[in-house]
Formats: sequence, structure tokens, C-alpha cells
Amino acid sequence: MTALLLLLLAADDNLVDRFVDAKAKADRVPMAAPAGDAEFLRRVSLDLTGRLPTVKAAREFLASRDADKRQKMIDSLFPPLPVAGMRSLKEAPFLDRWTYFFDDLFRNGQLLEEGINTQHDYIYKVLTLNLPYDEFVRDLITATAVSTWTDGPANFIARSHIFEGDGYQMNHEDTADEIAINTTKLFLGVNAECISCHDGAHHLEKVNLWLSQRKRTEFWRQASFFGQTFISPVFGRSPQFLVKDTAKGYNLTTRSSLRPARNPKADVTPTFLLSGERIPPGEKPREAYARLLTSHPQFARATVNLFWAELMGQGIVDGPFDFDLARQDPKNPPPAPWTLQPSHPELLDVLAEDFRKNGHDLRRLMRQIVSSRAYARTIEAPKGWQPTHESYFSRRVTRRLSAEQTFDAIAQVTGVAPSFTVTFSNKKAASVMQTRSPQDIDKSDPALFRALQAFGQCDRYAIEADRKPSMVQAAILMNDKLIRERLAIQKGSRLEGLLRSESPASNEAVVDELYLAALSRPPSETEKRLGVELIREHREAGAEDLLWMLVNRLDFLFY
Repeated sequence: MTALLLLLLAADDNLVDRFVDAKAKADRVPMAAPAGDAEFLRRVSLDLTGRLPTVKAAREFLASRDADKRQKMIDSLFPPLPVAGMRSLKEAPFLDRWTYFFDDLFRNGQLLEEGINTQHDYIYKVLTLNLPYDEFVRDLITATAVSTWTDGPANFIARSHIFEGDGYQMNHEDTADEIAINTTKLFLGVNAECISCHDGAHHLEKVNLWLSQRKRTEFWRQASFFGQTFISPVFGRSPQFLVKDTAKGYNLTTRSSLRPARNPKADVTPTFLLSGERIPPGEKPREAYARLLTSHPQFARATVNLFWAELMGQGIVDGPFDFDLARQDPKNPPPAPWTLQPSHPELLDVLAEDFRKNGHDLRRLMRQIVSSRAYARTIEAPKGWQPTHESYFSRRVTRRLSAEQTFDAIAQVTGVAPSFTVTFSNKKAASVMQTRSPQDIDKSDPALFRALQAFGQCDRYAIEADRKPSMVQAAILMNDKLIRERLAIQKGSRLEGLLRSESPASNEAVVDELYLAALSRPPSETEKRLGVELIREHREAGAEDLLWMLVNRLDFLFY
């Protein structure tokens, strides 16, 4: 890292804006104005906790004249770290939201059955304690277990198992390949799947310059770090797995269920793909791999970029699992027609170094991003803005609520709280984001499960999460029985409390509360006048119609 970058690292509490603003200024890109308080509040609450701000929180935040209220709001959304004598945390939406994020990322789904809950609970505890991310990843990569139903981190390794065609016999080498692909992708941002089947040459020249120069033998040497890792169903075909380092090694002569035949004469000494490093004498292969992976600079860069993308709507390298390592260094640019891949390479390097120097602290990283001016810009494009300016982070990237956020937000606004039975346990979940996997919802509320699928829910098997809008989604929000039932006045609902209590709220108060609940802002004068007239004329039916209108607004579904 250059002396200038180190100076910047030491000189600025928030590194983001110095680099983002400098690039925009140099290229004369106009920057959007700061978001208003309501827009910022709704954004940061959804991003950090997956939930809308409460009406009480919105009122207090909008009314506050404290110059530091935004930073105080950010800090309040992170739950406290446990201390001696603390028996349990109160409701912690932050932990629910980010546990769900990692459950999706690690594909913690039905192939693991009871292991779903042990892995979920392990991730929740990791986030509660703010375990350093490098330590978290090393735990996952090196985990062993007699049963994945009782050991959380071992499910990460077991999830990559590949059975032979009969569904009873494990294919050891294919399983090692899958673990290597998943760890390289998730923790280094490099998708090595193509080179697991063939050399990159003559295949990837127009896709990924670095991978086009890699050989399949290099991938085998990466996979062979898991050559001793034995994964087996505990009882026949049961999805309860044993994970131990008792296998004999990576064997090139076995038949693959997924890929072309391997070359039995190749050297498969475990060798780290990014650096060429091998295992020193006495170190176990998986432990060596975990050490090499988490200590490599690309681990911090990929992690920073992943969380940047999750919070900012797009990555500095976009997408976060498609790094081209030959196109990262401004001092060593790729040959034409290739261009540098990161939009802000210096920023990515400095954030990664800062992340590493501060103990791979995920909370600190998230706080650093959402405390920046870049994060807090409005979605409204400034004068002179062009689509090519999107990569400058010159305005907020507008995106749709995730499938889970959408239906949890509807539950919050209506006050009609769901209840899901957590599969393989006697626990209950009071929101989509508190469930352990999509099958909890499928078994508790099939209609909601189908709606979540239409809104792009990840199935943790083959379908990735998707936020693309569609006409089907619009039809569900406007017409589906699932939504109509939640909007109707019923016991315990928000509308019942406003309209049928011993002291019913005034029409004006009803309109104010519904706008604050749905959009985190009070209505405009025109919105309030029309809303009051609607409720005055039709009372309960009018209030239901107003609520229907709010959940069908673009600024409810997009943020």
C-alpha cells in the first residue's frame, strides 16, 4: 500500500467519502443531495435490521433537532455486545437480519434437515458476540463433527456433499471440488467453477482474464486441501452427516458424477490457488487452507466488497463473486480492451486494509459504510446525472425490498403478526426474517411461501435471491387474498387499535400513523386532506383502502 493511502487511512475517520468524492470531483460527476431524514431513517433501518422503523422511532427521529441524530440512530440499531451478568438480549432485529443473510449465503436449507437449526443458532451466536470474521470463516472451514445435527459450523462443509447417482454413496472428490468452489467464491470472491471442468484458456478470455490463465490442475490442487475430509451420512441416506479428516486424499482416478474425467498423472499436492503456497510440515490441510485463505489480502477485499454491495446496492466490484484478479491494480492495468474492474480500486484496498487491521470486525465495517455521505445520498438524481455515473455512487441505488423485507414490512404496517413453526423444533418465529429456512414458511403458510417465491426468495438450493420487480408481484400486492386478509381490520391489527379502541383516533391521527408506519414520514398536505376525506366518508372501509394504497406505492416497495 502506498504512503499516500496509509496517510489517508490515518487521517480520516470515515474513509469512504474521501475517495468517492475525490473521484467524482476529478471526473466532474454531479453528486446527489443528502437524503432527507425520513428517507435516511427508512433506509438505514431496512439495511441494518431488515425492518421498518416503528412509528414511535420515526416520530422521535423526525422531531429531533440533535445534529448528531443520524449517527446515534445508526449506533442504536446495533445490539449491545454481551457483558458479564447479561442473561439474554432483548429483541435484536439486527441479529435476525444478518443471520438470515448468512443462512442464504451458506445455503442453509432443507438438505441439512435438523442441521439447519444448529447452523442458524451458531451463526446467531457468532453475530451476537461479534466474532472476528476471519475466525468465523476458519471455524467453518475446519469444523469436524460426529453429527451435523448437533454441531453448527460443520454443516457448512457438509452442505457441499455430492452423492453418486444411486443417492447412497458419497463421491469424495466431487465433494472436495464443491467445497473448494464454494469457499473460493464466498470468501475470496472468485468463481472457480469453470476451471473445475477445463482449463481457462480458450474458454474464459472474454469473461475473466485471470481465470483464463488458470489450469484445471491448479483447481485440483486447491480442492486437494479437502482430500482428507471424509463426509458421510450417519445412518444410510440420512441428512445427518459425520465430518472427519480420515480420508486418504484426493484421488484423480475416481469417476466424477459432475465433471469430465481427471488426469491421473497430475500433481495434486495441496496448493493455494491465489498464491501458490503449500502446506508446511506438520500442519493439517484444512487448517492450512483456512489460514492461507483468511490471511490473503483478497479475503479482506472480497469481504469488504460483499458488505458494500449488500448495503450500497452494488459492489465496488460488481458482482461480488466475480472478481477478475488480473484487473484490480491501477498501477498494472490489464491489456486493451480490458479495463480495471473496481470502480474505486484505491478505496477497496484501503477499506480492506482497515478491516484487516481492526480485527475483521463486521460491525465496524457496516457502521463505517452506513455512516458515510455516499450511503446517505438521496435516490433523486442530480442535474446533469447520466446512467454512466451509477458506478460513482453519486446517488442512492434504488432497489426493491427483498422478499423477506416486503412481507415483514406488511406485517409491521398492518400489525397482523404471523407465526411460523420452526421445522425440527418447538420454536416459533414471529417474522419471515426470524425463520430458519423457507420450509418453515412452506409448512406454516403455503400461500405466503408462494408469494415469497414470486418476490425472489432464495431457496438455498438452486435459486438465488432476486430483487427484480415483476407484474406478478404487483398483482399479488393489489389483488391477492393473502394481502387483502392482512389489510382487513381484525383482532390485534393496527387499524383495530386506531378505530375500535375505547378512545378511537381522529381521522387526522389515523392518516398520520399509517403514513409513518408505511413510509416513515408524515403525509403531505394533499395526502392528508385526501386521506382524511376518505376515512370521514367511509370510516373503516376508507382506512383499509388507504392502507391498501400505501402498500402499493412505489416508495413502499422501493427504497
